[in-house]
Amino acid sequence: MKKLHTYDKNTEAKDSGFILASLVFFMPLVIILSTLVIGYALQAYQTTIRQEYIKQAQLASVTAMEFAKEQYELDVSYTGTPETTLYETDLYVVKYEVVHKGFTNPSNTQQDIQGVGRVYKKGSLTPLYTREIQGKITYTSGSAASIKFIFIVDNSGSMSTSEWLDSKGTVDASINYVLDNVPTAEVAVVQYGTNTYNYEHKYDVTIPFTSDKSTATTWDRRYGPGSTAYYDLQDHLPASLARMRLDSVYGPYDELDLSGATDIQYVIFTDGWGDGLPAGHCCSFLKKYPSEPSSWYSNNGSGFSVLSGHGEINALKDGSVFNDDGYPGLTAQFTILNINNDDTAKEVSAAIASPGGTWTGAVDSNPGDPEGDGILPRRFISTTLSAGPTEIISLLEEIIEEELNI
Repeated sequence: MKKLHTYDKNTEAKDSGFILASLVFFMPLVIILSTLVIGYALQAYQTTIRQEYIKQAQLASVTAMEFAKEQYELDVSYTGTPETTLYETDLYVVKYEVVHKGFTNPSNTQQDIQGVGRVYKKGSLTPLYTREIQGKITYTSGSAASIKFIFIVDNSGSMSTSEWLDSKGTVDASINYVLDNVPTAEVAVVQYGTNTYNYEHKYDVTIPFTSDKSTATTWDRRYGPGSTAYYDLQDHLPASLARMRLDSVYGPYDELDLSGATDIQYVIFTDGWGDGLPAGHCCSFLKKYPSEPSSWYSNNGSGFSVLSGHGEINALKDGSVFNDDGYPGLTAQFTILNINNDDTAKEVSAAIASPGGTWTGAVDSNPGDPEGDGILPRRFISTTLSAGPTEIISLLEEIIEEELNI
């Protein structure tokens, strides 16, 4: 006989109690998870909005710089623009400002400026986000502008003959490009190396300033293998720059006379190290390290000293070297191509380079950099010398358009 299922109130109560207890147990967890999901979604949305505001502020600061360049070319007396609305939406207002920071040369044809971009919430007087760009603008419409490019070439022993030939080809292509595109430009070529036996740090002004392409590209190797000074096997860029500084090479009637210059651009070609040299090498660096032996500088004459860290580069960037030679207000910028693939060499090279270009990798710490410590991108190229012309010329094009207003 088939047994009929009977209704059991106790069993139902037990089941209901279990379900209720489960709901009570899991409900807080569900609420927490739901809150987290909503929180993450809200955070992602806010991040997207914040990034958009930052982007708009950055674009406004770039617009300020571009506007300043145009105005300066139209009017040499231009010295800034007060905060002005660029555009607005239903939610926010984007504004730009150009701040004049002073002239950088005696002829007042170049000035430091600050391009500022701000984003305001509609109706608010306090900006949500602000972005600033520091830079220089040069007046080139008049005949007073005189732009000097100094090409510095590492010719130590690590630069093989084929590398030197590639380097010269890249330098010459760059020189031709500058002289073809900048009517007021003059170029110079400087080579450097260090005597591996007596540690004398050297430089050679191979081509003084000239605007003649044939003269500027007719030069040979002065240091390292393949030259008469084959024993100048090592390099130390800061030490060679220190020799140039102490020799007052930039003074009137000296080898790199900067009289009348309104803009100085250094372009460096090297395979120099940042740190961690191979065994058997000493001090072939792109910056001055505290660990370097004193004997490395003992045969360079009385009073010879090299500024520590990136000091020699910074002294050119901020113009103190030029001020000592009689050119107050004149400053310099740097573009560098380094074929050394060592990570520290890249970081140090990037720290030497001025802001601009496309390098967004690591940058060596340089708190004294007058252009800003670690600002990205940088005008640094990590490539082979044979591949250099196209990339260097793209940076020179940027300099000509962005820095020189041509």
